[in-house]
Amino acid sequence: MFLNVHTHNLSQQKNTVDLYNQFPSDWNRDAKTFSIGLHPAYIKVSTLEDDIEIILQKITENNCLAIGEIGLDKLCETDFELQKTVFERQLKIAEEYQLPVIIHSVRAYQEILQIRKELKINLPFIFHGFNKNEQLAQQIVSQNCFLSFGKNLLVNKNLQTTFANLSNNQFFLENDANDISIEEIYTFAANLRKITIKELQLQQAENWKTIFDYEVQSS
Repeated sequence: MFLNVHTHNLSQQKNTVDLYNQFPSDWNRDAKTFSIGLHPAYIKVSTLEDDIEIILQKITENNCLAIGEIGLDKLCETDFELQKTVFERQLKIAEEYQLPVIIHSVRAYQEILQIRKELKINLPFIFHGFNKNEQLAQQIVSQNCFLSFGKNLLVNKNLQTTFANLSNNQFFLENDANDISIEEIYTFAANLRKITIKELQLQQAENWKTIFDYEVQSS
């Protein structure tokens, strides 16, 4: 089974499990497993309370595996202080319901890790679409956080080295909103780690069980 930890495009393949990113204002009923959260770029004061209420309703469903994607983004137009307020509020929801968090970070890794420390959050954070250096990668995984890799893994040589040096239980794979298939990402990732696709699938299945308490069968 190919496990896709973060996507905006549902696969039609029977051998794929998508953790589909739901937005409160745009619900996809076809998603079999999903995360839900208020992305920093889409925060609006006028709809904030309604969005939070939808999140609180949806996270009680059995197929909601995580809060996300949420986080901080220094390149989007949303006021950064407002971003932090909404991020912290959603982290408290994740704490209350004991759900892992899919993290969106643009030039804000240190701020996110600092908020995690200040709020004494111990829940798993999964930094999606990771594309930074090995030093930051090691800082993140040392704090009970995880990295998710997508299309950038196929083209970034330094990122490939970082990925190859991680332990089996420190990473996930995704295709985000890209046309590239999760199968292609698995194939490339398995080659980097010098293992078979089957072995990688089994490792990812174990990670999903550990972090999401979601049982899957590899194929």
